[in-house]
Amino acid sequence: MPVIEKIIKYTGLLKKLFPVGKAWENILDDNLFSGMSVEFARIEDRSIDLLREMDPITSSEMLKDWESLLGLPDECTPEDQSLSERQSQCRQKLSNQGGQSAAYLEDVSDDLGFEGTVFSDYVPFEVGRAVVGAPLTNNFDISFRVGDTVGEVIRNSGWRFVFQVNALATINDPFEVGNDTVGDPLVVFGNPLLQCTIKRLKPAHTQAFFTYRDTL
Repeated sequence: MPVIEKIIKYTGLLKKLFPVGKAWENILDDNLFSGMSVEFARIEDRSIDLLREMDPITSSEMLKDWESLLGLPDECTPEDQSLSERQSQCRQKLSNQGGQSAAYLEDVSDDLGFEGTVFSDYVPFEVGRAVVGAPLTNNFDISFRVGDTVGEVIRNSGWRFVFQVNALATINDPFEVGNDTVGDPLVVFGNPLLQCTIKRLKPAHTQAFFTYRDTL
C-alpha cells in the first residue's frame, strides 16, 4: 500500500477515536491527524521490514545475527560472498536436518542456490546383472573367482561408496597470455562452497568426484 493511502487510513482511524459534536468540529483538523498518521504509517512500514528479517533468505539488516547464530562464516565459506550467497548459506545450515542419500545432498545444493546439481553413483560390475560394455571399475582386488555365483562382484565393492557430483562452476578462469606464466593451468574452475559443503556432509566412508559445467 502506498504511503499516502496509509496516511489516509490512519487519519480516518484517529478521527473515529475522538468524540463527535459541535465542541469538536474545530479541533478535528485534518492537518493535525495527517501529521500524527505519518508516524503510524512509518511504524507499519518498519514492521513489514522487520518481518522480512525473520527468514535468513530475505534478511539483510539482521543477516549478521543469523550468521552468528548458525556459526557462519565457517571453513566452507568463501571470501567476498554476495548478499544472496550469504542468505542461501544461512538457509541451508538452518534447514539442514542431516541425511545420507543423494536426494538429501541435492536438497543441500538447492538450498545453497545451485539448482540442477546431479549426483550419480558408480556401480561395480556384477555377473548376471551388468551387461557387455559396462565398466569393470578400477579397484585392485579382484574378488570374483571361478565357482562364485551369479551376482558376485567381479571387483571388490569399493566403488559402491563413490559418487559423482555434476555441478555448475562458480569459478572459471582460463589461461591468459600476458597475465599467466609458464606452468600455470590452462583453466581454473570449480565451486568451492558446494564442494566443501558436500565433502563435510557426505557419509565418512564415501568419496566424491566433482565435475563442472558452465551453464545449467
